[in-house]
Amino acid sequence: METLFIENLCFSYGEKCVLNDFSLNFLLEGLTAISGPSGCGKTTLLRLLAGLEKPSGGRIKGIAPEETAILFQEDRLLPWRTVREQISDVLPKERQSETDQWLVFAELEQEKDVYPDALSGGMARRLALARCCALGGKLLLLDEPFAGVDARRRARMMERLKELGTPAILATHEQDVVAACQKVVCLDGAPLRVVSGAIS
Repeated sequence: METLFIENLCFSYGEKCVLNDFSLNFLLEGLTAISGPSGCGKTTLLRLLAGLEKPSGGRIKGIAPEETAILFQEDRLLPWRTVREQISDVLPKERQSETDQWLVFAELEQEKDVYPDALSGGMARRLALARCCALGGKLLLLDEPFAGVDARRRARMMERLKELGTPAILATHEQDVVAACQKVVCLDGAPLRVVSGAIS
């Protein structure tokens, strides 16, 4: 089983230090929640893991950015594409038959032909999450994946996430989501630091 190694990572936005000599190791399996107050650096950490930001120091081992799929805090849906097309567009030709399965995953079968402006905030978030999961990869990086999603649907979708078998890191504030994850890393900052949950 692979381990993600984050070693002595440093990153700043201008004069604001977000990560300073930050280290964290954990196994790439199951669902791992990273929990901490807003602004502590969770989103920046996910962006560094996805290769969207470059650290000024340190390194990440165990996963390559091209092996990850990231769900941003913003849904980033294409307004001119239907719900079904949002999914089918990210699937290669040989996997187009999976489109309906991902609509079931998001509980959006009835909305498959509508456009994003007709969706509620929770529906749009579920669609964005399904699209990210459909991309595949060795690691899912999910930033507030259930924002606006009601508790019952969150619970059902968490079970589906587990069934996928793809390791995922979830940055979340919802305590029921944290409790449903197999591992929890508690963070504080900025600069980001581990309160509990690191593997020595």
